[in-house]
Amino acid sequence: MATSTAKLKVGLVGCGGISRVHFNGWDRLYPECEVTAICDILPAALERRGGEFEIPREQWYLDHRDMLRNADIDAVDVCVPNGVHAEIAINALKAGKHVICEKPLAPTPAEIRRMIAARDKAGKILMTAQHQRFERSSQNLKAYLDTGALGEVYYCRAHFLRRRFLPVRPSFITKGESGGGPCIDIGVHILDLALHFMGFPEPVSVSGITPCKLGKRKDIRGWWGEWDRERMSVEDFAAGFVRFADGSALSLECSWLLNIREREYQRIVLCGTEAGAEWPALTVHGETAGCLTDSQLAFPDDRADGHHTELLAFARAILKGEPSPVPSEDSLKVLRILDGLYRSFEMGKEVKV
Repeated sequence: MATSTAKLKVGLVGCGGISRVHFNGWDRLYPECEVTAICDILPAALERRGGEFEIPREQWYLDHRDMLRNADIDAVDVCVPNGVHAEIAINALKAGKHVICEKPLAPTPAEIRRMIAARDKAGKILMTAQHQRFERSSQNLKAYLDTGALGEVYYCRAHFLRRRFLPVRPSFITKGESGGGPCIDIGVHILDLALHFMGFPEPVSVSGITPCKLGKRKDIRGWWGEWDRERMSVEDFAAGFVRFADGSALSLECSWLLNIREREYQRIVLCGTEAGAEWPALTVHGETAGCLTDSQLAFPDDRADGHHTELLAFARAILKGEPSPVPSEDSLKVLRILDGLYRSFEMGKEVKV
């Protein structure tokens, strides 16, 4: 994996669903990297993941602070519910550990600013696990965009829409645990990738809506099962318009339950002065010699596991002394926008971010 002979020892906090994806990614990086300690507040979760991935029982912890004090680790992989991302990441940084944290980095801009301050004081890497950046198709399109082939990109549409796919666990549908609904769950993915393609312009204002129109209705069903409608305290749909300091703009839509034809689709449309492009279709649309042109981009290798590749990038950055592959400042911009959507809906007007 790396030219260094050093080994990266990882402590993973949170043994729920997404942890399996992370474990599989770390296993592919063995022996240069290894999960040597795990933590979860639920003993059953420790039993499940610890047994599945053969972590020695003496390296199972119920409290992340005990793990930070006692485990011989270099980095922490945070896979817990959103509401405790900041606490665990900050404690890990204070303990001198590098941190990779599942998206969103934190549910609010204020928490991310605290995390950045802890990162700077510790001199360690803090990275958000935005795996869609690391899909090979995303990396190839980004390289193409960076040539300037589209000219000035002045408008972008970013959609991540689901018809009847609402996550049923309380950690997704209660504001205190998640920080939000589809904005925080899937909107963060498509917004981060769209801004990444645009070069992360500076956002200045947001206007939008974040209602819950279907999520509390008892006659609405979901493909992932039933959820506690009385406890649901987040939006089920969001739409917004973002203005940037360079004059460009972006529209965002994300949903769990929207009444649309497709069960699910993701789409980013980038509009430039010379051409436009779409992801994940990887098409380019422009004009040549007075004729409209539509072309399909093709690359020698368009397949990669984004979750594995993001962990590889994180590990390489640590072992080579390089900056975070996903700067926390990028994640702060993403959450400033999403926070602005919530505030705009509450206030009924455009807000500064």
